Amino acid sequence: MPEWLRLALSQYGYAIVFLGVLLENAGVPVPGETILLAAGFLAHQGLFSLPWVIALAVAAAMLGDNAGYWVGHRAGRPLVERYGPLVGLTPARLAVLDTFFTRHGAKTVFLARFVTGVRVFAAVFAGISGMPWRSFLLYNAAGALTWATAVALVGHLFGQSWGLLHRWAGRAGLFAVAAVVAVALIVLSRQYRSRLLAEAERWVPAALTLREVILVGANLTAIGLFAKIAEDVVTRESTAFDRAVSLTLHQLGNPALDRVMQAFSTIGAAPVVLAIVVLVIAWSVKRNDYRAAATLMAVAVATECLNAILKFAFQRVRPSLWAVVTLHSYSFPSGEAMAAVAIYGMAAVVVVRPRPRAARSAEVGIPLLALLIGVSHVYLGVHWATDVLAGFAAGAFLLSGGVYVLYRYPGARMDLAGPVQRDAPRHPSAGSGRTPPK
Repeated sequence: MPEWLRLALSQYGYAIVFLGVLLENAGVPVPGETILLAAGFLAHQGLFSLPWVIALAVAAAMLGDNAGYWVGHRAGRPLVERYGPLVGLTPARLAVLDTFFTRHGAKTVFLARFVTGVRVFAAVFAGISGMPWRSFLLYNAAGALTWATAVALVGHLFGQSWGLLHRWAGRAGLFAVAAVVAVALIVLSRQYRSRLLAEAERWVPAALTLREVILVGANLTAIGLFAKIAEDVVTRESTAFDRAVSLTLHQLGNPALDRVMQAFSTIGAAPVVLAIVVLVIAWSVKRNDYRAAATLMAVAVATECLNAILKFAFQRVRPSLWAVVTLHSYSFPSGEAMAAVAIYGMAAVVVVRPRPRAARSAEVGIPLLALLIGVSHVYLGVHWATDVLAGFAAGAFLLSGGVYVLYRYPGARMDLAGPVQRDAPRHPSAGSGRTPPK
């Protein structure tokens, strides 16, 4: 940690935390996020109270952002309309900005909180575009609470090594930027959907559809994440991280939380997973959806086989920091985390297939359930954090493969709008040159 920062926090305490976060969110070039990380780091060493650090950071972030909003709301609009064209903000682009905040203002205010610099402009532009203040306040408060808690906890988590903290915080920043870019691409893809689909179809091989290409991309991403985590485990670069996460979760321990975590651990255990698989398969067979039943069974078998193969290959010893639950098998990857993503995810896909309205609930519920199952195993001391992360990656690989198999059946092609017959032309002008298969 820089000496000036340590001295400032030691001498002025909570005032530095509040002012640093407030000024950064108001647009002053002050390293507020670094100050908050350092405060969480020093809270681990007993200099600060972590709840007070989080509370002050939330209040300061909200005050700073609301100042930016009211500047944009009161004075920003006339200035932009008068001088905006000088910097490229023409009336047409201003209209696009207004439309964007009307449709996506709430999500933008929340997500921009996690990207340094962007959070300031998001608040100002929300005010300029006329976003209702109550809506801004609600999502800004949610973003500030999530951001301040996450940053302070990360600082507290790495309270034994500032160098390790900076290394992982840098990676988290890259992930945040990647997430914002991904959201921007999703928004643009929705706005220009028809044009992008037509262009993408030209580049997609004739044997594949666009959704199949997306599933292949998901598979490759999962493999890449698993390979990176496995490399860090083999080279022992993840040791300090794993130990810090385990000890931090263990400090939160109490009898009530023990019972909650044991309950989620039980949900991820083999007997419960097997019961869910049997029930969903029986339900699919009753509906004469034999392909869904066979696909779910294949994903379940593949998950257990892959888990056994990887555990034997890596032979990583389980944690021994404390003994809440004792297991006598290898640790890497977490089979429960893998099953939560792959098997529960595939079961959800099968169940919501005839009722698309339930898809949104599954998209939120299954990742949350998988996360809680993974956290419970780290909390109970039977897995390292990287065991769980690797299990998530391997499970995502199996899940995307299962979805591909489920929808890729003879006589039809999987497209963004659903199954399409193979003899249907890919483009209106391309139908006359093909002979339908016999």
